[in-house]
Order: sequence, then C-alpha cells, then structure tokens
Amino acid sequence: MGFDSAELRRRYAGYADRYQPGEHVLDIGCGRGEFLELLQARGAQGLGIDADDGMVGAVNARGLRAVQGEAVQYLREHESSFDGVFAAHLIEHLPADAVRCLVQASARALKPGGRLILVTPNPGNLQMQLKDFWIDMQHVRFYSPEIMRWVLHEAGLRDIEVGENPSYRTGPAIGNHPLPPLPLAPTGGGIKRQVKRAINKLLKVNPLRRRLRDAEDRLNVLTGWMQSLYPPAEYFVIGVR
Repeated sequence: MGFDSAELRRRYAGYADRYQPGEHVLDIGCGRGEFLELLQARGAQGLGIDADDGMVGAVNARGLRAVQGEAVQYLREHESSFDGVFAAHLIEHLPADAVRCLVQASARALKPGGRLILVTPNPGNLQMQLKDFWIDMQHVRFYSPEIMRWVLHEAGLRDIEVGENPSYRTGPAIGNHPLPPLPLAPTGGGIKRQVKRAINKLLKVNPLRRRLRDAEDRLNVLTGWMQSLYPPAEYFVIGVR
C-alpha cells in the first residue's frame, strides 16, 4: 500500500493509547515495528512477533524487541502472559477458521482484564471494496464488524467495542457540511444591497422558494449519501478477557 512509517505511527497512535505504562503487549505481525515504537513512547513493554525474519532483525536492530515465529503457536505457549494483544491488518490475510483460532488463542494468552485489539480494512468503504483492498495479492477476504464482534464473543471476551479510525480515510473528498440556507441575507450597502434585496424579494415568491429549498434539500441528501459510501477505511474491534 506504500505507507511510510510516519503515516502508520499517526494511524496507530490511538490504539497505543489504549495500553498503560508497564503493560506487556504482544504485537502480532509487527512488521517494521511502528506500533512497538508507540508502545515504548508510552512506557508499555512491547514484544513483536512476525513470520518474516528480516523484519524481526530490523526491529531488534532498532532497540525494540521481536521474535520470529508463528503467532497461534506462540500464543498457545504463553497463556495468561499479556496485558494486551494487538494485530493490525492481519486477519484479512487469513481464512475464517484461522481467524477464529487466532482470536481464541489470543484470548487465552491475555491476563484477566487484558485487552485484544484487532484492526482491519472497513468493508463499508466503497474505494476499499472496489480498489484498495485488492492491491495486496495476499488479502483473502473482508471481515465485517458484525462477524468480528461475534468471533470475539465466541472466544469468551467481554466489553466488546467496535469503532472506525478517522485517521485513515480513502476515497474522494466530499464536504461534511450542508449547504447554507436560502435566501442569503443582504449585507453592505449601495447597488449590491439593492440587488440582494431584489433577489430576496424574488425568493419570497412561494412556488419558486419552495422549489429552490427542495433542490437544496435534495442536494444535501445526495451529499450525505455519498459521504456514507466513504467512511474511515479501517475499523477496530476490542475485547477484554
């Protein structure tokens, strides 16, 4: 997708804020270690795991901690060990049965009160559906918020929270505010004021005024509908053991 480290740190900062100083957090699929950096800056003890030994070497060379390995096996070997488990843009690379295994193993690896955070592309975003998701040939499928809420519930997690990340948007820039109401109030003086008064007088003709307001309302509805097609491009789901 071409995201640089600064962009990922900006996007993931809100997730790192969910963990407290001193907490032990496992970052699954840690990549270059951006989330581990955020945890370190907040005083949390981050440990990354990644299947790519090159990534793991790069993370350790920067003074962060990471191990090479397979996530589910590692989680099963470390039950009740972590205050937090985090995985960003991982589950969309996995088939459904593997996602359920990952969530169940993560739940068991948490200490009581520990928190699992999963981040994944938002299937409600039209550009993500039609273009961005398919740039990565390793993507398997979307997972909807409803599905992931159920998967976390099935794994025995509680206080499940689902939300969108406003820091990551994709799609056309569409205004977020409705059009100003008609008619425009006259300001200033002289000829301009007289012209605006004449316009307002014309607008007070009820049939024309109604048609203009109806057109305005329809445009605002259309704009709102277009906005609904491009919500934030990723969402998160959080569960507590």
